[in-house]
Amino acid sequence: MSTRDRTIEDSTVEQVLHYVREGIMDGEFPPRSKLLPKAIAETCGTSFIPVREALRTLESESFVHFVHNRGAWVTPLSVADLEDLYSIRMELECQAVRQADRFTKEEIERLDHILVQSVAGNKRRQKAKLISLNRELHFSIYRKANSPRRIKMIEGLWMHSARYQRMSLDFRHDASDAEHSDIIAGLRHGDHEAAAEALRVHLQSTVDLIREDVESAQMQPTHGKKLAGA
Repeated sequence: MSTRDRTIEDSTVEQVLHYVREGIMDGEFPPRSKLLPKAIAETCGTSFIPVREALRTLESESFVHFVHNRGAWVTPLSVADLEDLYSIRMELECQAVRQADRFTKEEIERLDHILVQSVAGNKRRQKAKLISLNRELHFSIYRKANSPRRIKMIEGLWMHSARYQRMSLDFRHDASDAEHSDIIAGLRHGDHEAAAEALRVHLQSTVDLIREDVESAQMQPTHGKKLAGA
């Protein structure tokens, strides 16, 4: 295979990988649903081979699991995964807040502006906007820790948190805005320990709010689910 062909194939695999991963994260491909390679290939305008490679990559990322003679399925949500995922996030993200450089007046004003937008988005129930603003606020804080490796690790955990975050929007309403305000208040006064504790409470409240719903989803039978890509 020529270098050009290899580049084209790699690009196609990335295209399929992005499509399926985003579909899993935003709920288009629900937990416990079967992924149909033929339908995915048709949607992405590609052959079966890049789809197969993309699904293997997603398996290594724990978004997908293969069942013998039954194909690829979206990994289910579980309370154990929820609690494990968020406990690791608490460690990494709270420490990022503790070691962050002091925020300037302008940086605090920017965080306040994001929060104002979030409050407005909550009133209008603009879920996609809320998810985007939530990420912008958190990572604006974490980047002040000046640790690219930590940021990369947090980004990976956020990918897996996306499905749980979407569930939490049905419960949180304006609660997350109040919790974000507490985090910003700590940063405003240069008390990063208080900000880190406010963040821990914020993340734990997500776990507490959706644990019952995740437990319910975990008990649902696989049969009868809409097939992903169908």
